[in-house]
Amino acid sequence: MRLRAFVAIEIPDKGVLDSLVSFQRELRATGADLKLVEKQNLHFTVKFLGDISETQARDADARLRSLQLGGAVVSVVGVGAFPTVHRPNVVWVGVRQDDESKVRFIAEGVIKALEGIGESDNRPFQAHLTLARVRSGVNKEELAALIRASSEKAFGNIKLTTFRLKSSQLTPSGPIYKDVGVYNLL
Repeated sequence: MRLRAFVAIEIPDKGVLDSLVSFQRELRATGADLKLVEKQNLHFTVKFLGDISETQARDADARLRSLQLGGAVVSVVGVGAFPTVHRPNVVWVGVRQDDESKVRFIAEGVIKALEGIGESDNRPFQAHLTLARVRSGVNKEELAALIRASSEKAFGNIKLTTFRLKSSQLTPSGPIYKDVGVYNLL
C-alpha cells in the first residue's frame, strides 16, 4: 500500500487560525474563483514527499524521531502568491522576515533527514501556509489588489513545538489529513 505524505507544522494557536480564516473570507469577497483550504488543514509545509510505500513511511518516521531540532516563536505575517501576485495559482501567508531562518532551520533538518525518500525538490525552502488555490482568472485583478494590500498583514505569533508526518487522502470535497507521526521540537 502507498500513501501520499508530507511533513508539516500546524498552527497551534486558535486566535491565529481564526485570523487566517477571517482573511480567507476577504479573499472570497474579491469574487475570485478560489478553493479555500479548510481550517483544520491549514499548515506550513516543510517537505512534500508524494506517494511513498509503507516501508518508506516507517523509515521516514524513524529518521524524524531521531532529530533534535529546536522550537521557536514566529510571527505569521504577509500574504503572497505563487508564482506571482499578477499570475496567482496559490495564495499563501508567510512568516516575518526575521523569523524565516528559524523555520528554515527546522525545514533543512527535516529535508536532510529524509534524503532519498519521496520526491526531490530543488527549489529553495520558503516558509508558507497555503490559504487558497486559484482555479481560474475570474476577478484576478481584485484578488491581486488584496494580496498586494496585505503583503505586511500580521496574523499573530505562534510557538513551534511540534512537526508532523502526515498522510493525505484526496477526495472530491478536499483532502483528508491524518497524522503518521508527531515529533517534538526542543
